[in-house]
Amino acid sequence: MKNENNFEEYLIKNGFVEKTRQRMLYCSNHYCTWLTERNITIEEATYKDLLNYIGDLQKEKSKPVINEHLRAVSHYYRSLQLPDIAYQVRVRGIEKPQQILFTEDELNHIYNSYEPQAQKGFWRNSDKILLGFIIYQALDERDILRIELEDLQLAKGEIKIPAGQKRKEARTLKLEAFQILQLHNYIENHRDKNGNKLISPQAEKFDNLHDQITNLNRQIRTLGETLQMDIRRLSQLKQSRITLWIKQHGLRKTQYYGGFKRVENVERYRQQDSEDLRQYVLEFHPLK
Repeated sequence: MKNENNFEEYLIKNGFVEKTRQRMLYCSNHYCTWLTERNITIEEATYKDLLNYIGDLQKEKSKPVINEHLRAVSHYYRSLQLPDIAYQVRVRGIEKPQQILFTEDELNHIYNSYEPQAQKGFWRNSDKILLGFIIYQALDERDILRIELEDLQLAKGEIKIPAGQKRKEARTLKLEAFQILQLHNYIENHRDKNGNKLISPQAEKFDNLHDQITNLNRQIRTLGETLQMDIRRLSQLKQSRITLWIKQHGLRKTQYYGGFKRVENVERYRQQDSEDLRQYVLEFHPLK
């Protein structure tokens, strides 16, 4: 009961809603009962035990339900501060990161190496600002589209990101020192004064900003070839920042920084870094 209470406290702390908490408690209890019936303690359970548990689940449960159990088991291990033998194990195999992600030093290198190449003046004068927003504040196209001039607080070194209609919460983020200087120069010398958007005139219309970011995406891919870095799309840079936030600040703060409505949305950015788990799955191949 103590472990169950601790697990529920963990779920509440990490922002899981009541319905999800109840389901996770049920699934974790199911796993613990399975271990008890085999005289295995939670501390003693191995990857092989977990795979045997999955094998029993496969006899009567669908893949989505099995994955639901595994996700609950993974969180249960984390709540007990034990090695998470279920981390990213699913019936379709290990959930591998879809893209190569970059370290802090690599992100800085990408940013500092970039020189705007766009022919259009409005693009050329704001491309590096957009790149900075993606790398350092993990903003996406629609985040940038919503930002108005009044959302920028240069004296405080902050920028407010307005909420989206459905998916994103409002948040206030710190700017890097070089971004403050860069934005001040842009506003004074290059920004169209007739619009309300921070990135003006492009962000006054979605299609115009979209075209600019599409062009920036091509520039960054070309830069990646020059730097011998596997940069396929701008979203890699955003995902890299979110992953770094998780490591530095945890899920809850990252949820705020990223504007995510639910903490579950942050979890997909977790990185698989357990070499022994990868090796184990390669050895047993039970979940294909």
